[in-house]
Amino acid sequence: MFSEITCGNLQTEGTMSVQVMTHSVGGVAHYSCPKGQYMVGNSTRVCTKKGTWTGHTPECKFVDCQHPGPIENGRVIVMNQTTTYNGAAEYHCVPHYERIGPYLRKCMDDGTWSGEEPRCEMTTNEVSEPQSLGMTIGIAAGVVVFLMLILGLIYLRLRKATPVKNTENVQAAIRKEDQNAAVMSYANLNDSNGYGMPPNHPNIYENIHDNDHTYDAPYEETRHHYEASPVSRTASGPVVTINGVAVR
Repeated sequence: MFSEITCGNLQTEGTMSVQVMTHSVGGVAHYSCPKGQYMVGNSTRVCTKKGTWTGHTPECKFVDCQHPGPIENGRVIVMNQTTTYNGAAEYHCVPHYERIGPYLRKCMDDGTWSGEEPRCEMTTNEVSEPQSLGMTIGIAAGVVVFLMLILGLIYLRLRKATPVKNTENVQAAIRKEDQNAAVMSYANLNDSNGYGMPPNHPNIYENIHDNDHTYDAPYEETRHHYEASPVSRTASGPVVTINGVAVR
């Protein structure tokens, strides 16, 4: 009698696993690796009539995403210096730059890093600062120009031709008026009969005789009493005698 031919049990290494439906001739063995590892070699083996399995035992290796590479204006820190499955990489930007994209990326089971590669760009404050400085300078220049225009207009107004009084003519006119006033005063004096009186006014000195010595000593007593001062015949108001002269 012929005995049934079977293949022996398969050996595994590390974290690899194998599933065998039957060890008889034609039976198939399936190898698999855990997540984050990939298989090197054949994933299946078949039991032959010779009682052996075809091929060789495969090997499982960890997935390695490799270093993600540097970024401009930033740096990449690989945690624990591990770039294999579940390894992590942090992204940092230099001062005055901000990160656009994820802060942390992980190595996936397909050998790639999660998410998109971030980039470092200049911060908005740094970009807007020169712009605001330019605007400030522009506004200041505009104000200065405006003030200069105003000062120019004021200067032009002050330099406009304005009528200037001729001081020589004014002084000549004043002198002429003084001369006229003097002439008029002299004419009035002559018209007043030399006494400052109007022409029709009675002359109080007409009745004084040359030989009359009444006023030589107005206060001297001649008859033990004062003589009355002569009064103008035409006087109509009160008369005051000053030094022997009757004055209205």
